[in-house]
Amino acid sequence: MDSKSLRVLEFDKVLARVAAYTSFSGGEALTLNLSPTTDMATARRWQAQTAEGIRILDSQRDVTIGGARDVRRPADNALRGFTLLPEDFLTIRNTLIAAGNLRRQLLKSRQDNPELAHIASLIEDCPGLINKINETLDDRGDVLDSASQRLGKIRRDLHVTHDRIHDKLQKLMNSSMNQYLQEPIITMRAGRYVVPVRVEAKGRVKGIVHDQSGSGATVWMEPIGTVDLNNEYRGLQAQENDEIARILAALSAEVAEHGESLKRIVDRLAELDMIFARAKYASVTHAVPAEFVEWRTFPTPKPPRHANERARWEPPPPNLHPGSTVWIKGARHPLLPPGEVVPTDWTLDEETFLVLITGPNTGGKTVSLKTLGLMILMA
Repeated sequence: MDSKSLRVLEFDKVLARVAAYTSFSGGEALTLNLSPTTDMATARRWQAQTAEGIRILDSQRDVTIGGARDVRRPADNALRGFTLLPEDFLTIRNTLIAAGNLRRQLLKSRQDNPELAHIASLIEDCPGLINKINETLDDRGDVLDSASQRLGKIRRDLHVTHDRIHDKLQKLMNSSMNQYLQEPIITMRAGRYVVPVRVEAKGRVKGIVHDQSGSGATVWMEPIGTVDLNNEYRGLQAQENDEIARILAALSAEVAEHGESLKRIVDRLAELDMIFARAKYASVTHAVPAEFVEWRTFPTPKPPRHANERARWEPPPPNLHPGSTVWIKGARHPLLPPGEVVPTDWTLDEETFLVLITGPNTGGKTVSLKTLGLMILMA
């Protein structure tokens, strides 16, 4: 297909309007890169897909791409051995759930919508991956205590140590040390639990200064009696972080096992998303399906009967006219406001080899030609 003609006819702007109806970036990219085909069978299949998309969207409002996202990059990262972020796992899980739901819905209507059902049948399963992610992360992306026995024990120890620190600091605040505090609160500085001490009284409290207020009136001190507990707490936090990193690395390896399948699933979802976008655009613009006719073939000229004429006879060059037929009724340029453009009718039969359009400037000649070109490209 001639790229200059596509550009002059502004076919890319039509694609941009269609792409606005896609549900995720995979479908959007596929739509924006869509190119017309010169293969009749392919064009008819695409038309059938769009018609099925319109029928499904009209009859089944709950059919949707859902929470699908383009997870091909996280899948590639997992295949390269990288550890994924928690949000990557949640996105993969949601995409797999959306893909499974859409697959079931389309396969139920395979009799009425064979083209879409065929694409849906190519959506693969990733056995156990959804459950594995659910067993590891909550809906906020935090690693669950139950993700491993070791993590559960570390977090129980953290909870106990946290309570011991707070109990000890509370007792200190209820003692004579209270008179030296700016206010009776427990907070954290540099990962350690501290209390606010008036700057003029910091020599009266045994401990470590970790910070000072902007006004200089308060210092944040860790009393000497909680240093060991804070050390224990920090050590448990480091163990927790190490165990979380191990769990996420193991889960990333699970994703890598399904990496290629995940990428193919996104490819199929993007294809369905593009078809539904074409269907939505067709409905909004009140479009009608095109009917294609076969290319006309011309008989090969026969040489003259007489020998002396045959000696001088040369076969004519092939007829380059494709034998096309164009019949368009009430077509409107898709990039112009419907109420501001005059509809165009075209009737070009197979015997018409040339059309001459005349008229004054701004009379609509260019719009009519572009409309015809766009109608054929869009079909």
